Amino acid sequence: MPYIQTNDSVQLYYRDWGTGAPVLFVSAWAFSGAMWEYQMLYLSNHGLRCIAFDRRGHGRSDDPGRGYDDIDRLSDDLAEVITRLDLRDLTLVGNSMGCGEIVHYLARHGTSRIARVVLVSGTTPGMLRSAENPQ
Repeated sequence: MPYIQTNDSVQLYYRDWGTGAPVLFVSAWAFSGAMWEYQMLYLSNHGLRCIAFDRRGHGRSDDPGRGYDDIDRLSDDLAEVITRLDLRDLTLVGNSMGCGEIVHYLARHGTSRIARVVLVSGTTPGMLRSAENPQ
């Protein structure tokens, strides 16, 4: 099974289907990347490379007992997936909490690898604890 090891030694599981321009799907909170399988199947059969990963503690990824309430860590995990798979000219697609992770990724890591972003029913990352939101 394909995994990416993060810089804090967490194994993130990912699905990688098809060839062509890359599309990376970021799931809603409490869902794994499997939530995107219908979209991935269709798009990968129509000339796109479709990738979806299970965030830490979700699906087949490791559950390290930390990092779930840290939007910096979650956006860094997204950055590691993008970097390790050498994704460029990338379309990012997020749903619910995945939208917050994408927006935080863009603010923290920039747009050099990103061509477009699709945000579906987004929620803000304010629900996560951080220095700015300690409660």
